[in-house]
Formats: sequence, C-alpha cells, structure tokens
Amino acid sequence: MTNRAAVVTGASTGIGYATVRRLAADGWQVWGGVRSDHDSSHIERIDGASSLRIDVTDDEQIETAFGEIADSRGYLGLDLLVVNAGVVVGGPLEYVTPSEWRRQFDVNVVGVASSIRCALPTLRLSNDPRIIIVGSINSRVGVPLLSPYAASKHALVGLSSSLRRELGPTGPRITMIEPGAVRTPLWDKAREASLQIDHDLPMAGRREYGDFVEKAVEHLTGSSSSGLSPDRVAVVIEKCVARRNPPLRRLVGVDARVAVALNAILSEKMFDRLIRRSRSGKY
Repeated sequence: MTNRAAVVTGASTGIGYATVRRLAADGWQVWGGVRSDHDSSHIERIDGASSLRIDVTDDEQIETAFGEIADSRGYLGLDLLVVNAGVVVGGPLEYVTPSEWRRQFDVNVVGVASSIRCALPTLRLSNDPRIIIVGSINSRVGVPLLSPYAASKHALVGLSSSLRRELGPTGPRITMIEPGAVRTPLWDKAREASLQIDHDLPMAGRREYGDFVEKAVEHLTGSSSSGLSPDRVAVVIEKCVARRNPPLRRLVGVDARVAVALNAILSEKMFDRLIRRSRSGKY
C-alpha cells in the first residue's frame, strides 16, 4: 500500500477523470476536484478516490479545499498536483467580449496559479513533490478563432518556466503536458460554441470569418471522433510522474508533434499560410 497522495483539478470528465482513475489504480490516494454533487458521486465510485469541491475561480473554496488536504495528510504532505481545470473561449477576436476574455483567463491561468499557490505548503512536505500542468498544443501553435484559449495556454508556459526557476532544485518538479486533439467534453462544448458563433455573427462577420467558423466546426467534430482518448494522456501523465527526472514539457499525440515540427522547419510566414489554408480553405 502506498502513502502517495495526489490532487487532480478539473476531474469531472476527460483527462482529469482518466488521470484520477489511473492514479487510484496504481494505489495512490487521489482527490478529484469537481464543482457539483453529480460529479462528486462520479469520482466517489472510483476505488481509492475521493471528491474535493473546487471551483478554481473561487479563491475561498480553493483555500478551503487545500486546507482539508493539509489536515488529512498531516506531516506526509501532498506528492502530486495535476492542474487540469480549463475552458475554451473562442471566436473571431473582433467579436469576443472583454468579459469572455476574463472568464478564459480566470479559469485557465488564475485558477491554475491559485491552485498551485494553495497546494505549495503541503507539497513541500513530500519527499518528491510533483506538479503537472495540463497545457495544449495551442501552448505553442495559435490558430484562428482560438486567440483567447491559445493566449491562456501560452501564459501557462510562462507560469511554468518562471515558477520552476523560482522554486529551484529543491522545489516540486514541474512538467507541462501539451496534448493535441483529445476526445473530451471540453471540445464538444467548443463545437457547440462554434455553431452558436456562426448563428450569432452579423452579416459583415460572416463575410470576413465564415470560412474559418465552418472549418472550426469540421475540425472540432473530427477532434471529438478521432482525437486521442483521455486515457492516453493520463498514461503519459502517469509515466512522467514515475520518472526520476521528468521532462519539463511533453507533447502528446502525432498531430501535436507534427505541428511543432512544421513550425520549426517552416518560416513564420509560410507556417501562417499553412494554418490559414487548413483552417479556412484559402491563403
């Protein structure tokens, strides 16, 4: 029986839920962060897992949750934090409101930073503390209609590298996971949002961005059916945690690796044209 303990935020579905299942199967004591009673019962059905009420936009709730972990674990501390909670805000930047931008960053950036901040004192008690930050291929490659999401994931790169250097060699080891397309409800919701954007765009917006929106719906439909399974990403997280010297960043999926390779080989202008072509059908 292991004494290792982990907290996974955004654990109700997708990558977070799959990670809770795999860690629990490996003998970890796991808390899955959720926002509702329904999701809580979903987590509680996993042997070795407990639910933890965490809305990452609620500072008081985050502090209370990690206070409960500290009380539960005592001197043993927390061995692993997987920060996975996230949302997708998309659309032509011209039509994305400031409140939508704030929501994107409140969840994907401030929520990540707040979770890490509250977990650090308990993580420091572990002999080998780890932090896994779930990013995206959009941490490296921005695409049309996803400016808010890509900007939030780029921000996590800066957060990760700055924090790693801030904590130094004696602090928790930090790995950023950057998957390509994954079959998760997150992207199903993004597809629904794209359809709504298409419906709400004024005539001028349709003329300017209609091709992008149409391709976005096609791409998101493909991601829902042919993307990586969440369990595949959870396996990579599991392997990174098991390594004595984990990677600083880890791409997951052929599409992610191909995109990064092309970005490195092609000039910026050529890569821009390639992305525009793939996302709108025209240069």
